[in-house]
Amino acid sequence: MWNAFSFSADINDLTPWKDGEFFKTTAIRFSPEFRFNENISQLSGYFADFGIDKKWSKYISTTAEYRLGAKRDNEFFSARKRWSLGLQLVLPVKEFKITSTTRYQIAQVGSTDLDLNSTWRQKVSLEYSGWKNYGLQLSHEQFFLPITLENTNWRSQLTLKYKLDKSNAISLGYLVQRDLSNADMDFIILTGYKWEFNKKKEKSTPAVP
Repeated sequence: MWNAFSFSADINDLTPWKDGEFFKTTAIRFSPEFRFNENISQLSGYFADFGIDKKWSKYISTTAEYRLGAKRDNEFFSARKRWSLGLQLVLPVKEFKITSTTRYQIAQVGSTDLDLNSTWRQKVSLEYSGWKNYGLQLSHEQFFLPITLENTNWRSQLTLKYKLDKSNAISLGYLVQRDLSNADMDFIILTGYKWEFNKKKEKSTPAVP
């Protein structure tokens, strides 16, 4: 079981920098997460992501992120640290959205975990939102060694999302991933619940002369 939280805000809402296009499309993010093992009997790892997201246009955005946390090794926790730089391209086509995400991870501690080692990641996803409350997403991600660019792993996922209301949503997914170094494969059924709260600024009403 993974329990993730994310808090984000635009920089111009938190600082005196109210003018300029750069700060209007730049946000900071804090995302802690707690992961439990298969039978949810003990905490297997925890971390927090500190990120800066920048939207350059309707189609292009970038992100810089630092992850700090720990992972259980037998009875003890060992530190996990990671930098991540990413570029995302989005192409909307009617009810579809094609997204390509390129990310480079730099891990400060060696690990066999795909999310914690140094690697290039290339992900392509296709999302359909033509139904009223349903959404369907298909994605495929490849992992490469940083220097030789040798393909080491891949991961594919199909997810069906259902929006209960403006704040609540549930999802059902199926994930397949393979480690090309030893041919191990994982087949995982994923269920999820998401709650979201957005606080929007109230628009001021001009005075009537």
